[in-house]
Amino acid sequence: MNKFRLRYAPSPTGYLHIGNTRTALMNYIFAKHYNGDFIVRIEDTDIERNVEGAIESQFDNMEWLGIIPDESFLKPNKNFGEYMQSKKLQRYIEISNTLIEKGYAYKCFCSKEELEKERQSQLDRNIQAPKYNRNCWNNRDLLKNKTSEFNVRFKVPDNKEFEIDDLIRGIVSFNSKDIGDFVILKSNGIATYNFAVVVDDVDMEITHVLRGEEHISNTPKQLMIYEAMGWTTPKFGHLTLIVDETRKKLSKRSGNEMFFISEYRKKGFLPQAIFNFVSLLGWSPNIEKEVFTKEELISIFDEKRFSKSPSMFDYNKLKWINSQYMKKLNDADYLSFVKEFINKDKFSISDIDVNWLDEVLLLFKKEIEFGIQINDHLGLFWDNNNKKDFEILKSINNWQQSIKKFKENLTLLEDYNVDSIKHMINNIGKELDIKGMNLFMPIRIAATNSEHGPELAKVIFLLGKNKVLKNIDLILNE
Repeated sequence: MNKFRLRYAPSPTGYLHIGNTRTALMNYIFAKHYNGDFIVRIEDTDIERNVEGAIESQFDNMEWLGIIPDESFLKPNKNFGEYMQSKKLQRYIEISNTLIEKGYAYKCFCSKEELEKERQSQLDRNIQAPKYNRNCWNNRDLLKNKTSEFNVRFKVPDNKEFEIDDLIRGIVSFNSKDIGDFVILKSNGIATYNFAVVVDDVDMEITHVLRGEEHISNTPKQLMIYEAMGWTTPKFGHLTLIVDETRKKLSKRSGNEMFFISEYRKKGFLPQAIFNFVSLLGWSPNIEKEVFTKEELISIFDEKRFSKSPSMFDYNKLKWINSQYMKKLNDADYLSFVKEFINKDKFSISDIDVNWLDEVLLLFKKEIEFGIQINDHLGLFWDNNNKKDFEILKSINNWQQSIKKFKENLTLLEDYNVDSIKHMINNIGKELDIKGMNLFMPIRIAATNSEHGPELAKVIFLLGKNKVLKNIDLILNE
């Protein structure tokens, strides 16, 4: 076989989301595993639905994720034609004329009103799947000199079987009797999807078409065009649906607020974690492992490992994978990353000692799952805490005793550092003969005005002696 060439072909009708990210990513990994080419082309002929900025968003987010095309309209190869459908209109007209000349397509002059009238007539006759009645094909000799507007329709073969050996589903068959003659070129000169995509794939020498299962119904129409033109058919593979926790198709419409990749960027997910997670949606490696680098995924890829079942979008799993990548960052990279997500309106850091801030942020390196979560923890150091009630203290006998002892020792403590604070707390436990939660929980609550947090001695040290003593007075009502 020639060099593997796979493509991702988005329409500029929306932004990069989880679904089309999976399509782009799997095509990219597939191509790279076989030292092939990954192509991005733009299917932009549906002008009325095009969204401003969608193309830029697609490329920006793909680059952020590390899905880098070998070819695109930004990096074209002149041997493969244009990379935007809007620049190939003449090419589609030429091929449609060839199909007409060969008798595989014909001009259709029927108006919308006539088509709708015929459709309704078929429905009235209990024909559940109305099809075009071939009026213009049957009367083509009478219409050959007609000059009014027309669509070009492909003449579907009668009762013919078409078949693909799908990479994921195996043998899939289609019968042409279920398909009516379909439009390949509109009267405005715009090619329809099923026609343009075939011409594009042939022009770009695409060897494998890996796409979502919603395209299965398009496949027979495309196979007909390949056959009519005598073109080699690529290998097809149709990825299964991505579903949410209710087993419904994952979509913005279903209420999933974290549908678009830009939302993950805003919340502080790492691109390599998204890449890792999305690669496991409908595909699995042959080893028991869930965290992979991009290079590892490319190396171990096997097209035989695609799932035939819908893949569950597990947000908790994504957060876990991202937390693993967060922990793997060296301290400098972690600090640089997480500082971008601090809510500066809530936590002013402009006049804060940089070294102190770094130590505070590092406390939560193993606590947070994604960047913006850092704001859930910083109140420990920024808030001017008011007195709170802690129910858990009611279950600890003589909790005031350990707090008073802690305050007494802290007041006298001259060498204020993490080690001396640890030593002091341990000594209190021995002196009062208490340990575990009965020792640490009252001291944590009193010192930090919170019952949760990272390593206690480090928190106490970074809060500073004066703030800790004020917090203790709050709990003791002194």
